[in-house]
Amino acid sequence: MLDSMQSLEPWLPPMTPDLAVLAMEAADAADTPSLRAWPERRQGGIGFGLLPPFLCWRGRRNGAWHLILLQAREVGALVPGARTEPLPVGWLEELDLDALARPLARHPDFPGGASVHVVHLPGGETFRVRTFGSGAPDLVAEVLKRTSHIQIWNLAEET
Repeated sequence: MLDSMQSLEPWLPPMTPDLAVLAMEAADAADTPSLRAWPERRQGGIGFGLLPPFLCWRGRRNGAWHLILLQAREVGALVPGARTEPLPVGWLEELDLDALARPLARHPDFPGGASVHVVHLPGGETFRVRTFGSGAPDLVAEVLKRTSHIQIWNLAEET
């Protein structure tokens, strides 16, 4: 179990529970009448809608769970079977964060729940992030450091 100040490891959800079931339970709990997309286990990561699969890392910081989702194409990784076209412009802003994050935050691998961070790399040594739960830009930066050749990452200024 991860329980140090800042522990990180890659994560792929197990086959059970089914993420679709968690998504429906999360939608019911939030009184959401319908979902257009929900997370699914796909090609070595988490798929969502028409986006390529996200690479997933999990970590604990000060006793709280965090799940960091990266687009494989943005960190230079190739996921077998994933499309090679560029991501749609504005994909991070248009992402239905609640539908993606709510079921993942409730996953049994995260007792007590998790904050979910979806990361976009606009270029250079900066990152943008949308968070469901508590922010942890330092944890996101550490994941980026471990998954790229860049060793110092900075949160992009909001415009």
